[in-house]
Amino acid sequence: MSLVKPRKSTRSTLAERELPEAGGRERLIAAALKLAAEKRSLLALGVRELGRMAGLNPNTFYRHFKSLDELSVAIIDEFAQDLAPALRAIRLSGVPVELVSARTVEYVFDYARQHPEAFIVGVRELHGSSGRLQQAIRARIKLVAAEMSEDILATNGVPGITADMLDELAEPIVEQVFHRTLDYLEEPRRRAELVRRTAHFIDALMTGAVAMKAMNRWD
Repeated sequence: MSLVKPRKSTRSTLAERELPEAGGRERLIAAALKLAAEKRSLLALGVRELGRMAGLNPNTFYRHFKSLDELSVAIIDEFAQDLAPALRAIRLSGVPVELVSARTVEYVFDYARQHPEAFIVGVRELHGSSGRLQQAIRARIKLVAAEMSEDILATNGVPGITADMLDELAEPIVEQVFHRTLDYLEEPRRRAELVRRTAHFIDALMTGAVAMKAMNRWD
């Protein structure tokens, strides 16, 4: 089964951002991702080292961001805004119901392969010390989960499932896929298996919930 290739992004890839002609904002984002993925939290970075990595005067930072907090949230928002519409397009594309989970997981994992620093940093910061950054990541997870629920109900993607059931299931599913991107990045030989198992997890959770409802075991 071949991977679904991410659509051409409207945003530059990390490699493109490192080109000399890239704008200051993009170069700072690329530098922050690279340093944080290799070392530590985004909020532990210094403005001077970001400037050096980006090939910019450190004072340039404040032309684009008020603080490291603002830079960190901008990074999360940028990648989330690029990814979410593509996932919605898969769900609404008319793909057979039994293939939607696999296609979605394939897309997310391949997108993570193309933007590894963003996912390494994102998963780490979800459990980091910055309350604001955690809130930003969780807000994006909630948004993707809400859109997934809406699309499943609109297309009858999981016959028998209800809005209340999706309210419980969607967010844990999105978070699980998010975390599994790290396994996908770190274990290239298991990538096909990880796609299959993650898709099976989603489908089993959904159909299991429907079965529980039918047996009056879903309160």
